[in-house]
Amino acid sequence: MAKVYVGNIDRRTEKRDLEQEFGRFGKIRQIQIWADRHPAGFAFVEYEDDRDAEDAIKDLDDRQFLGSRLRVEWARSTGRKAPPRRRSPSPRRRSASRSPPPRRSRTPSPR
Repeated sequence: MAKVYVGNIDRRTEKRDLEQEFGRFGKIRQIQIWADRHPAGFAFVEYEDDRDAEDAIKDLDDRQFLGSRLRVEWARSTGRKAPPRRRSPSPRRRSASRSPPPRRSRTPSPR
């Protein structure tokens, strides 16, 4: 399965418009559309086969569609990991510039 991002779609674009245009390249699993955005909307078209998505990207990117020039590309992954959280330094590992090391008392050596 392969997901394609479709940007810069006209506000009046409907799901059936995208089904007709993108369906020429292969079997579509799902279309999600957000066309009511100003100035332009976007959609995601999910294909059963990666090759169909690749063909759609090659043929439809930068093409005029219902009054707008489409931007068609691979959708970015939604499974990104969040950056690791910074941990505060352990009290035992503080640098000398932050606090002096604890003082130890010396026991007198036997003579």
